[in-house]
Amino acid sequence: MSGLDIFYTLLSALAGLGVFIFGMKLMGDSLESVSGNTIKNMFSKIDNNPLLGIGIGLGTTAVIQSSSAVTVMLVGFVNANLMTLYQATAVIFGTNIGTTVTAQLVAWGYGGIASFDLTAIFASCAGIGAFMVLFIKKNDLAKQIGTIICGLGMIFVGLSVMGDGMSAFGENPDIVGVFGKVTNPLLLLLLGTAVTAVIQSSSAMSGLVITMSAAGVLTFPQAMYIVVGSNIGTCVTALLSSIGTGTNARRTAVVHLLFNVIGVIVFMLTDLFAHYDRLLMSWFDTPQVQIAMVHTLFNVATVIILLPFMKPLVKLVTLIVPEKKSSKKTSVLSFLNDQILSAPPLAVANLKKEILSMLDLAKENFMAALEEATSLSFSDSKKIAEREKRINDLNKEITAFMIKLSNEELSATDKKYIAAAFHSVSDIERIGDYAENIAEYAEKLKEYRQSFSPEGLLEIDSLRQTLENMFSLTAKIYERNDASLIPELYTHEQNADDLKKLMGENHIERLHKGVCSPEVGSLYLSLASDCERIADHLTNVANTVKFNA
Repeated sequence: MSGLDIFYTLLSALAGLGVFIFGMKLMGDSLESVSGNTIKNMFSKIDNNPLLGIGIGLGTTAVIQSSSAVTVMLVGFVNANLMTLYQATAVIFGTNIGTTVTAQLVAWGYGGIASFDLTAIFASCAGIGAFMVLFIKKNDLAKQIGTIICGLGMIFVGLSVMGDGMSAFGENPDIVGVFGKVTNPLLLLLLGTAVTAVIQSSSAMSGLVITMSAAGVLTFPQAMYIVVGSNIGTCVTALLSSIGTGTNARRTAVVHLLFNVIGVIVFMLTDLFAHYDRLLMSWFDTPQVQIAMVHTLFNVATVIILLPFMKPLVKLVTLIVPEKKSSKKTSVLSFLNDQILSAPPLAVANLKKEILSMLDLAKENFMAALEEATSLSFSDSKKIAEREKRINDLNKEITAFMIKLSNEELSATDKKYIAAAFHSVSDIERIGDYAENIAEYAEKLKEYRQSFSPEGLLEIDSLRQTLENMFSLTAKIYERNDASLIPELYTHEQNADDLKKLMGENHIERLHKGVCSPEVGSLYLSLASDCERIADHLTNVANTVKFNA
């Protein structure tokens, strides 16, 4: 085999690996998009039951086909205080089992069963899926399914190309001899760790090792240690994503690393007398199935071993990554961060939570400002100013996050939601501005040394009750995406319009009677007008659910 032949074969193997990795990502991203609501529901059910957490981690990773991506998500969730470190640990246990699904798919599909060539059949899915994407114009779900099928096919196209290259190497005794000299288990372990850290996918590493083993370039004992080492290498992505995050988020990444490091240590120690390579070679016939099974059994066994020690593991991680007293959270966002962008459907779900939180903050500021204007008690003035600043900061940061999220792969429904959410955030920010106006009216009343008349205060209280009902109903409509409640909201909005009109008429009457001064009357009318506009903005927020149906 000439040097040029070796060069071409390496290019072929690299091309096959690239197609394989891209096919995995394409299929995983499309599966995630199609099953977005299922994933959202699964993560919303996370509690302190470790078995449930393991099941959710396994199921999510089986869909997304990347334990690294799920762990990055978990780093984001823990950083946003959406789950505890203990809950995230249980999910991590499940992700390590779920990531072996791809290896099993590859192992049973690559090479076929007996004389039945499954590789060619699966590879043809790339063409079938591509035609579906090209020729289906309107049905978004069908196009996504076509993308999933195309991704599945590309996995096997990549495997086939890699396999052809590796077969050429396998037929060359000199090359096989070079690989055959690398027999040190620790060296093979480090090789698997290093290569997986570079390509950031233990599933891709398994695919590469399977093709090399099937071609005779690697023996199963060599492949076994490389695959076991790949479990440590896959932790690099989560470790990198935890840089610059909160303490518990960094701990989540370390839990992932410790899980695999402890598993590898236990595996290597027990292998001294158990000789797993001999056992697996006696249990399973083909190299590809042997490799897939060692990957699966390693992760299942590690979960079984560490499950009773979850709490001590969490305590150990808190010692390894201590709390930094000086660390301060700079972002005003409670539910969003860049790490969660790796899971667009979940990012959309958390976006809704963030917007609802912003709406609640606007309500709190409005009620406090109205109380200040009616009671002329200024004990809350500083908090009102702080909340208004936070509302403005939320407007900027949520908008910036939505721009980033818009560039991710999203379902048609999520795209519509985000387009409408830009307007919702703007409406809520305007509500905050009107609350600030009302607080300024209170300052003016203090400056004038006057107050609203008893009759005016009763009318303001009626308007307050109407708007309080509107805030609650809008939040319910928005959270549940329930357009059926909008007619009830319209009733309250009409009531707010009628009250504003009545307040104007009554004010003129009081002005004629000398009950109210022109200066106070001007502030009174401005307050009524601001409240009516708040009602309009609340209606706008609720109406966005019509576009998400």
